[in-house]
Amino acid sequence: MSEYRFFLFHKLLVTGINLLVLAALFIAMYRASLTPDAFTPTFFKTLFSLLIPTFLFGLAGKRLLGKRRPALV
Repeated sequence: MSEYRFFLFHKLLVTGINLLVLAALFIAMYRASLTPDAFTPTFFKTLFSLLIPTFLFGLAGKRLLGKRRPALV
């Protein structure tokens, strides 16, 4: 894999994870707004249950890219 493709895939991974975190935040806010009496517990339960798989996906993607990193000369 060339350096250009590596850095392109790295930036795409970072952008994708950022978008997933933002989506998790929006979903958590929406679900919490449906139950105003239990806003905080609903918000945190939803947010953490969505963030854990997102971060695991990011770590797996980073490891996969690390294995394909071009050799430095």
